[in-house]
Amino acid sequence: MAGDDASTLCNIYLFGALAVTDAGGATCTPKAQKSRALVAMLALAPRGARSRIWLRDKLWSDRGEEQAAASLRQALVDVRKSLGTIADSIIISDNHTISLDLNRVSVDALQLLDPSRQSVPNEAELESWPELLEGLDIGDPEFEEWLMLERQVWQGRLESALGQRDVSPKDRRSNGLIPARGQKPGPDSSDGGNRKSLPLNGGRTGWSVALLPPSISGDAFEAESLPDMFAELLVRSLLEGGELAVCDLSRPDLSPTQEPDAAFESVALAMQVRYRFSAHQAYVSVSVHRTADRSLLWMGGATLERRAVEAGETSGAHQLINEAMDELRKYFIARSEQTDDAMEAESLYAAVNAMFRLSRNDLVMSEASLRRIIAQRPSSQAYAWLAFLMTFQVGQRFSDSAVAIEQAQHYARKALELDSSNSVTLALVGHVHSFLFGEYDYASGLFERAIRANPTQVLGWDLYSMLHAYAGQPDKGLSLANWARHLGAYSPYRYYFDTSRLINATLAGNHRVAIEAGEQALRERPDFNSLLRYLVASHAQLGDVRAARTLLDRLNVVEPNFSISSLIDARYPIMRTEGGANLISGLIKAGVKKT
Repeated sequence: MAGDDASTLCNIYLFGALAVTDAGGATCTPKAQKSRALVAMLALAPRGARSRIWLRDKLWSDRGEEQAAASLRQALVDVRKSLGTIADSIIISDNHTISLDLNRVSVDALQLLDPSRQSVPNEAELESWPELLEGLDIGDPEFEEWLMLERQVWQGRLESALGQRDVSPKDRRSNGLIPARGQKPGPDSSDGGNRKSLPLNGGRTGWSVALLPPSISGDAFEAESLPDMFAELLVRSLLEGGELAVCDLSRPDLSPTQEPDAAFESVALAMQVRYRFSAHQAYVSVSVHRTADRSLLWMGGATLERRAVEAGETSGAHQLINEAMDELRKYFIARSEQTDDAMEAESLYAAVNAMFRLSRNDLVMSEASLRRIIAQRPSSQAYAWLAFLMTFQVGQRFSDSAVAIEQAQHYARKALELDSSNSVTLALVGHVHSFLFGEYDYASGLFERAIRANPTQVLGWDLYSMLHAYAGQPDKGLSLANWARHLGAYSPYRYYFDTSRLINATLAGNHRVAIEAGEQALRERPDFNSLLRYLVASHAQLGDVRAARTLLDRLNVVEPNFSISSLIDARYPIMRTEGGANLISGLIKAGVKKT
């Protein structure tokens, strides 16, 4: 797919193994992996340009600033050397930015976006289309995260380039999943009248998601269990939200008996999972479509090692399920906010979203909404979230702790009475018992059940990490918090998971990790007092008193009466641990008043 413009000096191929050729076809691909990564990141960058700081952070995130800068300079020298005489014509760099002249460079991925070119793969070709930057592995977690996101973005663009898929029921009539219009299941129907109906369990009108038949290509062989395992986790995650019904159109035995179009009208979104197997890997992608206009709303994917899949290990795809769930939540939250229908606007998703904004007014609004939801349609999740909200009220000292604790106990008990197997309920109630009551053994059992029930559920891992912080085991807590942050990397509530990393890292004495996590969270929640407390302590413990006091000034604005005695009087479980003593020591070094 070389460029045909006479001004093109260089061709960069990003699909498959990265390759660079000059206009004559001679290879000039850098040999070093990070030099190749540098070329790829510039080729995919907006206008072909990236700041030196951004590139250093993605390729050498584990090194100091000076060492990373030197490594970047060396990689740039390596790239220039590989390009030879054309380097000065296509690479532009200064003290701040490095860029490719995209007017002189042809990039195969960018050509796919050019409507004047007929280079888009057809559907058959797409099934075997090579992976973006295949085999490029440099071992830096920041780069790996960037690469994973880019692969998802480009897979979605390839899918979209084929045109919007028709996700209406008629696409599934040919394989016997839904009868054609006017055809009733019976002895003369394609399934002999054995089709069963699928009730739209528990959902409100229009709050249903359809699962379309999966697409499977390649030889699954010993990895053939992956579709069933992935679908089971996806469906569990959909149902545990407490609002959605799932219409499973992927199985013939669960097709609805009513008219197909009527059955589909109440379904807002449709999801399809694609599996592509190769010799050593399995690629899973999830697409979300809006049924009203059949448009593609979102698509993401994950690459799994076949050996792991064949051994029953699917954790590599758990983040993908969380991404899909986050997209669904965004859709239904927006729907709640845009409707004039009071019943439609009162959604559990919207109440939880308000809760995680954390301001006093938002917590009041969330609590009122949850109480109305419980009055209209009581559920285990609604009671569990209301109990969980009380931990915010106590933790941020927004309400009388004795009253909030008593209420939390009642709501937590009611949540488990209604459903003791829901992983969201188990995790939320586990947090109530660990944070408010200090019942670590009981709470630990709830968390273990939550994780076994649904290992993709971020809350189980994240809140379990905090139990370890309370119990004086922050090193293990940090490990759990890191995994939760990985699963929720694209969550709108990722600041909350970064906060758990900050707290565990501070208590474990790992202050550099604490500051990195805390500063990420602070960008999204600049007035979250819990963040500010731990950041103040970590900066002070590292000897950066100026930064600690700057943050302390911000904390005093948010929490004017904050002092060591107020922290102790609040009876946070952390205060009784060695890490809690270190926290107090850091706060004192920063100048926090004792009373």
